[in-house]
Amino acid sequence: MEIIARKKLKHLLALAEAGSAEAQWEIGYYYESGARDGSGKVLVKVDRSEAHRWYMLAAVQGNESGQVALSNLLSSGEKVSRDYKGAIYWARRAIDQGSASGAFNLGTICRDQNKPGMAFRWYTKAVLMGNKDALLTVGLCCLFGFGTRQDFVSANRHLKKLVASKSESVCQRTIENAQYWLAIIHLLGVGGTRRSVIRARTLLEYANADADHEQANDVLNIIGKSKYGAA
Repeated sequence: MEIIARKKLKHLLALAEAGSAEAQWEIGYYYESGARDGSGKVLVKVDRSEAHRWYMLAAVQGNESGQVALSNLLSSGEKVSRDYKGAIYWARRAIDQGSASGAFNLGTICRDQNKPGMAFRWYTKAVLMGNKDALLTVGLCCLFGFGTRQDFVSANRHLKKLVASKSESVCQRTIENAQYWLAIIHLLGVGGTRRSVIRARTLLEYANADADHEQANDVLNIIGKSKYGAA
């Protein structure tokens, strides 16, 4: 549940009702996630039907964020009827405006429709359009041979590129997951790397620096933690 000041929410709602597409998308977001004020009082209860209504108003005006959000909502089927045709339509509308998030969502829709090759192509398109978080998905597709041939070298390259990205441009959890999978690659000695428990341990300890990465910690419990490890 998101936190927003009552006064700000009231102003935002007025803008949305007056026809602001950006405000309509944001109001839709609060209906999808729920919102409360700083004291914890609920201001907006989760209502995905209302979220759908506001997202649609924003989307038809050409708001990219509204189009992506609407596509996500329609493909999820959470409290609204799943509508892949509509989800694909709005994802493509967003992609036409240069939305990398729209491309990634279209990849996920293809995955859910059991079209792995097409999913991989859209995930790759999302990376090319600037979605660095999608590097993790592309890397794992290469690692497991999902939608493309299994290629440990490509998996290693994509994951390394993600870890080297500036932290402000990528979700921290995504980086931690990439560090975890790079550690697995080092433990297996694939992807053009030499098997190295030491390098794997370092990556796992980075991934689990806040003691919140259960999988990394599980592997560390097997190979052992360093004397100065953060995990």
